[in-house]
Amino acid sequence: MTDDRTPSRAPHLTGAALVNAVQPWLHLHNLEPLPAPDQPGTRLGLSDVARIEATTDAFRELDNAHGGGLSRLAVVGQLQHVTHLTRTGTYTEETGRALFVAVAELASVAGWMTHDAGAHADAQNYLLLGLQAAKQAGPDGAGIGGHLMNCLARQANHLGRTDDALDLVQAAQYGTRKLRSGRLRALLCSLEARSHAALGHIEEMTRATGAAEQALADEDTTTTPGWAAWFDLAEFRVTAGVCEFEAAEHAPGRIGNAINLIAQGTTDRPTDRVRSRAFDQIALARAYVRADEPEAASTATAAALNLMGTITSTRVGDRLRELDIELGTAPKVAATADSRASIRAALQPL
Repeated sequence: MTDDRTPSRAPHLTGAALVNAVQPWLHLHNLEPLPAPDQPGTRLGLSDVARIEATTDAFRELDNAHGGGLSRLAVVGQLQHVTHLTRTGTYTEETGRALFVAVAELASVAGWMTHDAGAHADAQNYLLLGLQAAKQAGPDGAGIGGHLMNCLARQANHLGRTDDALDLVQAAQYGTRKLRSGRLRALLCSLEARSHAALGHIEEMTRATGAAEQALADEDTTTTPGWAAWFDLAEFRVTAGVCEFEAAEHAPGRIGNAINLIAQGTTDRPTDRVRSRAFDQIALARAYVRADEPEAASTATAAALNLMGTITSTRVGDRLRELDIELGTAPKVAATADSRASIRAALQPL
């Protein structure tokens, strides 16, 4: 699990195979008994679960600030250790359910870091492991299970599998339908909107974006779990802007909406969300290219490249390659040529 030199044995699931793999999580009302320990060992309590949660929070902050590349192996090692505890430790019913929620949350961070590092099959495997833990946690695992489904859907979107992403996010909405409206519903609705936009379903995109905005307004911020804190107003605006950018493929007049929303979100983005800020600038640059504003696109590209120098993320590199392709379709002016040269120079070592 911890050796980068070992070829992945995990298959990357798509289509019906992926949908089938997540189906068991959708039946949280069937509370399964906690597993009996293979070899009874450490007695675990809620204080141990709290320490696991604190470690997960620390890894999540590192991921947000520096990308998944530098800390991924440490997270995977921690996940291996904690899953071992679930098999060998002894615990009460209350502690056991909380432990499996903690395992699911740790798996979400391990999976997301691994996705960020470009090991997509392994990432999917960790996220599916997290779903199994969320299922074992019972009803208390509904929220983190929805987040894991969100991660799987975002991965599918990144890999160009929009149909898979839409299937996953709609399954997540079904699985979390009994939870209170709030941030999880907002992020799932926004991801649904993005999938509809990519598929050219403009009316459905508009409906889902409105539902996301309403759910975010309904959020009780005193009860927001750590794994959902990233989806704030800035993230919503940028996501809505990306939806408009995707929709502009089918309705070019919407590109102004994309620029306005992404710019608003970028302004409000917390400074410690370095990778997100890099994505913001790349999205803004692509929108400016579409709007035939090469100087503004050049400024946003330079900002993205500056941020890229402080993080380790293959996804940022992937998005920069998409920007380079976008710039290749623009009129041949000096600003555009300079931006393409800067992108290629930055990506050369990768």
